[in-house]
Amino acid sequence: MFLKAMRYWYNNFLVTNHFSEFAYLGDLSQYDLTEIKNLLGCSWKVETMMYDLFQLVTWSNKSSFYRIYYTTNGEFIQIKEERWIKEDIKFAYDVKPEALYKK
Repeated sequence: MFLKAMRYWYNNFLVTNHFSEFAYLGDLSQYDLTEIKNLLGCSWKVETMMYDLFQLVTWSNKSSFYRIYYTTNGEFIQIKEERWIKEDIKFAYDVKPEALYKK
C-alpha cells in the first residue's frame, strides 16, 4: 500500500501533465474501493448506489466524472462511464451482466 501511495503522490505532484487522478492510478483493478478512496482523498464527490450483488460508485470533480462498478465488498468490477468535462469527451463501456455478479 505504501508503494501505491508513493506512486500516486509522485504522479500527482511531480509530473507536469494534469490528467485526472484516475489516469495516474493506472489499472484500477489493482485497487479496491477503500484504497481508491484513501488515495483520492476528499477532492472527489463520491456517490454510491447499492444493489443486491454489486454497487455503482460515481466519482466526480470539476474536470472528470467516473461511474464504476464494484462488488458489495468493494472489489473492482469495471468502469461503466468516464467523462472528461473540460474536453467535452465521454466514454461509455459495455458491461456484461455476468461481470456484475462475480463473487
